[in-house]
Amino acid sequence: MATELGRDEIIAGLRELVAELRAAGEVAGIRLVGGAALALQYFDRGVTQDLDVLHVNPGSDDAVAAAAAGIARRHGWDEKWLNFEVTRADALPTLGRAVEWETLYDADGIVIQVAAKEVMLAMKLRANRPGRDTRDIRLLMALCGIENVEDAEELYEEFYPGDLLTPRAMRMVEGILDGEATAPPASPGPVEI
Repeated sequence: MATELGRDEIIAGLRELVAELRAAGEVAGIRLVGGAALALQYFDRGVTQDLDVLHVNPGSDDAVAAAAAGIARRHGWDEKWLNFEVTRADALPTLGRAVEWETLYDADGIVIQVAAKEVMLAMKLRANRPGRDTRDIRLLMALCGIENVEDAEELYEEFYPGDLLTPRAMRMVEGILDGEATAPPASPGPVEI
């Protein structure tokens, strides 16, 4: 069953997750990437099917997954609405520029963060799924001040040293730059968890 989570549902799910973890006396460092991170911090993005989360540190993946499973049952959401698969996909840059995080919530031993916009752009350029990532890349390029192909390549290589943009990613960037100029999107507003 596919779950469609808009920004309001994402925030509500995270509120419940925090409440359950707090009630269980758990600590958790939850880091989000992907569409949910974009919707929470950077721009209106419509819906996503899951929240891509990295391994919890400090804390326990199992405790967070158990709390998320209870939330999924109550709402009729897909049990993988909180998705740890991104860790196995090796998408997060680890060799180049340090990944920076922006904190959305920090109280009582529970921290929720999203990757900085530059990291998100590098990850989206790495994935470069036509149609699926094009709008996100366009808006992230505007937020990051990327105005030419060289800037996009430089940012990408900062996070993935020794790697080059794939031909498909290069075509996406060129197509975006050849189109109408994109103004940086408005922030979706603060997240209150």
